[in-house]
Amino acid sequence: MRISGPEATPRDADMAARPALPPDLPPDPRRTLTSLGHVVYDWDLLSDRIAWGANAADVFGLPEGSLPATGRDLADAVVPSDGATRPDAITAAGGPDEGTGVPYAALYGLRLGAGGLKLVDDTGRWFADSGGRPATAHGVMRLRRSQVEAQDRSDIRTAFLVQSGADLADAIASKRPVSLFAIAVGNLGELNDQFGFEQADRLIGTVLARLCATMRSRDRFVRYSGNRFALLLRNCGPDEAATAAQRLCRLVSEAPVAAAGGTAEIRLVIGAASAPDHATEAGTLLRRAETSLTLAKRRAGTDFLMYDPRLFRTAIRAGRPDPLIDGIESLNARRIALACQPVVDAQTRRVVFHEALLRMEGEDGRIRPAGDIVPALERAGLVHLADHRMLELVADQLAAEPDARISLNVSPLTLDRPDWLPALAGQLGMRGGISNRLIVEVTETAAVRDPDGMRRTLEAMRSLGVSIAIDDFGAGHTSFRHMRDFPVDMVKLDGAFVQNLSRSADDRFFVRTLIELARHLGLQTVGEWVEDEESAMLLAAWGADYLQGDHCGRPELVRAAASESPPEGGRTSLVA
Repeated sequence: MRISGPEATPRDADMAARPALPPDLPPDPRRTLTSLGHVVYDWDLLSDRIAWGANAADVFGLPEGSLPATGRDLADAVVPSDGATRPDAITAAGGPDEGTGVPYAALYGLRLGAGGLKLVDDTGRWFADSGGRPATAHGVMRLRRSQVEAQDRSDIRTAFLVQSGADLADAIASKRPVSLFAIAVGNLGELNDQFGFEQADRLIGTVLARLCATMRSRDRFVRYSGNRFALLLRNCGPDEAATAAQRLCRLVSEAPVAAAGGTAEIRLVIGAASAPDHATEAGTLLRRAETSLTLAKRRAGTDFLMYDPRLFRTAIRAGRPDPLIDGIESLNARRIALACQPVVDAQTRRVVFHEALLRMEGEDGRIRPAGDIVPALERAGLVHLADHRMLELVADQLAAEPDARISLNVSPLTLDRPDWLPALAGQLGMRGGISNRLIVEVTETAAVRDPDGMRRTLEAMRSLGVSIAIDDFGAGHTSFRHMRDFPVDMVKLDGAFVQNLSRSADDRFFVRTLIELARHLGLQTVGEWVEDEESAMLLAAWGADYLQGDHCGRPELVRAAASESPPEGGRTSLVA
């Protein structure tokens, strides 16, 4: 793969011609986030720790230091707590992580501290570990403005669990089985793409009506979130449940629904759990049915799955590869590979530059994403080794392709080290003419952790001729003053907001505000995680300069542009 593309052209005249911010436009992204009820977070699923955006306490109305520190703490605040589905909703997102994460969405009630019940939209992306399992998540929570809506939605689920609990107690006392189904429309994403979100929601209403028409008088059936239904079947054990699920799936799939713009074929996915085999309490039974639904959605061609505890054990098996050792061995053997994702002009869709992404090549030749080793290297304080190797690969590629322009994301831990700037200067000095084609990306969080120190580091890199980009811009950390003072050329809009543009008016307002702020500062903008044409067109209409995401081009492996042979005398081992 060659990655050459036209170099970005200066837009100083265009920036000067653009209007300044209106006087009433909030000058600080954090203030705007808070006014919209948005909170950005990072969740390490391996340690279960949550890092909140700087405005989280304000949005949730909590004292500083009282935010949930772990995913378990947060799950306990989901209402009802014994039926929490937030972790399942995140990890249920379909498809493997190929290096750019897997999008997820959840809707639930949340009660934190002494505050009232809030309805939360939770969207973002999870990133996998070496086994392909979710390891980290980056997302944004949006508080629904209508508390009446939140109370109504929570009451539906709570009432269902209370009534089902009574049914369950009666059934267990009389030794009769009960099965509980968690049901979802399995092809909702396709329906959204084909018909739009409003029409797809009406189609779900049609599914609801069909299912209601088949219910027995003693069954309990409820729609308790946008694409989640619960069905309690009395006198129904595991064997009867499989037959009932097949009947429901056929009922929906064999009769297509007429919709504006065509005919919709709808597919149900059902997860189930039975009492008393799997639980004797309604909340636990529903949670286990939802766990079954989660796994069924991941399995291609699976419409129904009954809960089986053997399927969900997560104990570490003996002999499982250690990501840290794997990463160090890959660095020693120089099996770190370079992949590049195109960044395109928002108006013409021509490739302007590429972002460098780390890949690891196994001894068997299989290419694995950064999530296999980077988190382990970060925890061990060794991520700078991967960053230095990526810098070397990017510099080789820039030297081999005079038309190429590449951005390189550097860890905050690496930027803090005294050897980073000399290493950067050395790589640029060995290959003349590449410095003005290298963009160094710094995360927004790192930029404000030590503003004075970061400004000095950025100025030193700029003096070497490279461009500077702020990654994940809009995550609620950067103040207007910091952005004005930093020597920055470009901001990359946080993809957690961009991926939700077609569904959220608040996100549309916030992203448009960020673009206007960037204009005011004379900075170019990149919209990340662009997954559909509607989002691409909105960003282009608002004046974003560039787009990045699978809709504009997926990452592709770049074969080495220079010799990969070790220095004379052999490789220097990274560990004793």
